[in-house]
Amino acid sequence: MIAPADVAFFQTHGWFVTRPIVPVTLLDRAMAGLVDHWAGHRDWDLPATSGYADWMPGGAPGTRNNEYLSLQNSDVRALAVFPPIGDFAAALLQDSFVRLFDDQMVCKPPVSSVSAVGWHVDSDYWATCSADEMITAWIPLDDCPIELGPLVVVDASHHGSSQIQSRNLSFHKQDMAHATFAPADALVPMALKRGQVSFHHGRAVHGSYPNTGHRPRVAFAIHMQSSRNHYRPALRPDGTPIRLFNDCLCARDANGLPDYSDNRVFPRLGSGVAA
Repeated sequence: MIAPADVAFFQTHGWFVTRPIVPVTLLDRAMAGLVDHWAGHRDWDLPATSGYADWMPGGAPGTRNNEYLSLQNSDVRALAVFPPIGDFAAALLQDSFVRLFDDQMVCKPPVSSVSAVGWHVDSDYWATCSADEMITAWIPLDDCPIELGPLVVVDASHHGSSQIQSRNLSFHKQDMAHATFAPADALVPMALKRGQVSFHHGRAVHGSYPNTGHRPRVAFAIHMQSSRNHYRPALRPDGTPIRLFNDCLCARDANGLPDYSDNRVFPRLGSGVAA
């Protein structure tokens, strides 16, 4: 499925795009699962908390973000655990396997000027992860041309993103006009056909421009952790502990710390291991 040259490309550039590998039936199921979620259906319930994004009808305009859907909806989960995605992720990281860490279904309404996703680095939101080798699969549920505002990755930025001033990076920023930390020719839009998947390194800078098209842009992001990852305590600048929503979902290890290998919350992905 993946050649050594593809792995080398990812290691150099921090991103990779597959040929179409996801069956349209899985994409249709995921879309149906999102609609059911918005209608209030849950196959499994998460703890009642505001610790994760969960847009519902009547919510704020602009980009709609629903996290952890694979832990709540069986149709979305079928896409999250589709074995080739885990196989690609592990191969690109040069790892024996990967585990799920988080997922997000992101919908951009059409002709929306407030549907940008600001430049950011995924791993900056995961300070409690010991490994830098995190990876995200980005899967549009339909064809995603430029006008719909696809993901844009800053080429090779995973090598030096830790040097970028944090004030220039935020998922919630709408001003995408000036990526002062990167030349224009380093911005690579992931304009994908249905069934294609793009992967980007957890340290790669990325974002997306507003949806200026005339139909919604719906895409599923699967965030995956390497086999080497485990929980590590982390503090905010004010000295208070950082706690991810993941930490209240999973079991505790022998030391009483969140167990990022808890297969109920962080299933191992790839051929022959995902249910």
